[in-house]
Amino acid sequence: MRSESRRAVLDAALELVSGGLDAVTISALTARSGVSNGSVYHHFGSRAGVFAVLYEESFRHSVDAMAPALRAASVEAVVRGLVGHYLDWVVANPERARFLYAAPMTVEPVVKAAAFAPIAEWFAGRAAAGELRDVPVWSLDPVVMGPAHECARRFLLGVLDLAVVRAHVMDAVWSSVAPVGIVGTAC
Repeated sequence: MRSESRRAVLDAALELVSGGLDAVTISALTARSGVSNGSVYHHFGSRAGVFAVLYEESFRHSVDAMAPALRAASVEAVVRGLVGHYLDWVVANPERARFLYAAPMTVEPVVKAAAFAPIAEWFAGRAAAGELRDVPVWSLDPVVMGPAHECARRFLLGVLDLAVVRAHVMDAVWSSVAPVGIVGTAC
């Protein structure tokens, strides 16, 4: 029952976030999830605790969705695949994506870094081999994936069709990390 109550609160928070973070109150969480105030506080400590757990869980989901791209045959295919998998994840999980973009980064940086480590390590290895530009690890999410994030935000607002812009976003991200002088093959 304990994990069921915890899951019910997290699911309720995901449902409520479509109304903005202010809609995710303890009273709304208890009403939506059917658990008591005490149960919310027991499992999470506070509203901020709910956000921290949901942020970490959602971030891990997004990274897990991207990870299969790391098995692609070429460096370019991996980069394009990471972008494509991420955009597909946003379409399939709009509540989680909306939450990640709306919530303050409430997870410890070390936890986020650990979740992102396989992708960061892949980039570092390819940069060391000269197959990619050497970009700082900190820039992978905000700078390299910036075009994907901005398009995802616009999709979540209902003003952009990700299917229409997907290839352009993949091109932009690949261009930002491709070795200087390399023209993409658009795999």
